[in-house]
Amino acid sequence: KGKKGKKDKKKKGKKGKKEKDITSDRTPESLLEELAKAGIAKRVAPVSMADYCGQYSYLGATLQAHKVDPMPSVADVRRVVTEYCILPLGSQVVHETQPVHIKSVLLAGPAGTGKKMLAYIVASELGATLFDISPSNTAGKYTDKKGLDGVDGMLHKVFKLAKLHQPSVIFMDGATSVFLKKKPKDDPFDCTRMKKELPKAMKGLGPGDRVILIGTDSNPFDAEMKGITSVFQKILYVPKPDYGSRCMLWRNILSSHGAQLAPTFDISSLAKVTDGYTAGHMVAAAREVLTARRVQQQQRAVLMPSQLVPALARLEPVSEQEDAAFKDWFAKTPLGKKGDKAGSDLVDDSAKKKKGGAKKKK
Repeated sequence: KGKKGKKDKKKKGKKGKKEKDITSDRTPESLLEELAKAGIAKRVAPVSMADYCGQYSYLGATLQAHKVDPMPSVADVRRVVTEYCILPLGSQVVHETQPVHIKSVLLAGPAGTGKKMLAYIVASELGATLFDISPSNTAGKYTDKKGLDGVDGMLHKVFKLAKLHQPSVIFMDGATSVFLKKKPKDDPFDCTRMKKELPKAMKGLGPGDRVILIGTDSNPFDAEMKGITSVFQKILYVPKPDYGSRCMLWRNILSSHGAQLAPTFDISSLAKVTDGYTAGHMVAAAREVLTARRVQQQQRAVLMPSQLVPALARLEPVSEQEDAAFKDWFAKTPLGKKGDKAGSDLVDDSAKKKKGGAKKKK
């Protein structure tokens, strides 16, 4: 009994230990200046959630009624990012009353679907400090094995300042590359160097900290799921836009690039033809076609949907194989294993309410 008592005391003592502040002799201002010079602490250009446009999938309730799990729509993703990231960080009351403290979110999906934009929207809407710890951004920085100039020192500084300058967003593009099963020989970013230190740093975030880690990735297939889930609490699938969202996107993108759309401009046909294309593809095509000279010529030559086709033909849309690979990968995530491809958080509640009402009637 005496030995067990001593062991218990030792264990309690270990849990009670606080992490040492290895930068206690530095002022927060000097640390922030250091990270700003290294390109890790950044200012975010103004961008709002209204800029991430898209519609709800009105077929969601019908598919659920037939026991088919619908994929999330663009509007579903927008709603959940608002609920998980913006509201809790923007309001201390919401942060303290939310059922689960969300410390980290991973946004995964095909390239060009607006994952990075969503992370920047969160920071911009909140006026939050953004720290970019993407492997591509931190490559060649803090290269010592340990200490203040090592990756552990970098993460210590980032998380310390994130807590001091709440609300804060810690952003990581290519997030799953940190947990690759096999480290590539020709890796220019040394992606896996944060594999051990990042989970440790995340443990330092408590319920009272209005700090969130937002990761994005368009190629998560070769990473260890165990490693990903050790850091990211929520994994959300960001899909390619459906027909309704493509109609909305084309109208907004063309207008923002100076196009004056005639009443006869067939947005519906353009949206149907571009099935599989992402918002990134649409922006690239609009930039190529709507040059300054072409915008000036619109009074004499009206823009037609067919004029965008050659630019789109040079771009590679999201293939059915890639789309299926993402669905299979998402099915292996904790949320996907529950049987909700769109997730309990990413499906319209209307379908669930209808099911609940039907059961009550019975």
